[in-house]
Amino acid sequence: MMIEQKSEPDAGLRRVIRANVLNVVFEVLVPMALFYGLRAAGVSQWWSLMAGILVAAPYVLWTIARNRKVDLVALVTLSVMVLSVVLGLLSDDPRTLVIREGWTAALGGVFGAWMLVTVFIGRPAQLTLGRTIAEIKRGAEGADAWAARWDTDARFRRGLRINTAAWGGVLVLSAIVHIVLVYTLPIDLISLVTTVQWFAMLAALIIWHVWYLKKENLDA
Repeated sequence: MMIEQKSEPDAGLRRVIRANVLNVVFEVLVPMALFYGLRAAGVSQWWSLMAGILVAAPYVLWTIARNRKVDLVALVTLSVMVLSVVLGLLSDDPRTLVIREGWTAALGGVFGAWMLVTVFIGRPAQLTLGRTIAEIKRGAEGADAWAARWDTDARFRRGLRINTAAWGGVLVLSAIVHIVLVYTLPIDLISLVTTVQWFAMLAALIIWHVWYLKKENLDA
């Protein structure tokens, strides 16, 4: 009996998914768990927040060393961490340490705004992002064939514009809500509430995204 071998594109997609899951675990969930664990043990807000920042830094540095390059996401994440630590050391106000939450949300909003701009100027962001996913799943030829639909299929163009607009709009709205929560909530609630808000937004968006791609035959 022959065992079917997994294709390289499938392996590439699994690597991308695994990398994103690890990012969420070590940059979001671990710092949050550490913060609330320390607070339950009676540690001050300032030290609990600082520990949450510092514990995520080794993972970011490890990803840079593993990939042997500093990509944009890692650079932004590391820069925001350094900024948070510097501001935290300059002030004994623990709220200065949650600036990382606000800046991270703001960057997500900027990315969402860029996606909205691409709906009306040039080609929508989801064409570029979708082609990258298609190349991971199907290889270069499959990605070229998927992207070539832009020139011949009006429904494909309309669907990608709508999908890009949905992602951009939700990311901008989420960023605004996130920033308001960071600067208005009690410090002990910020990590929990903003994390739940982010996961809820992302889950709803992904569910809609998958449904819409199948409905409009846009799947890369």
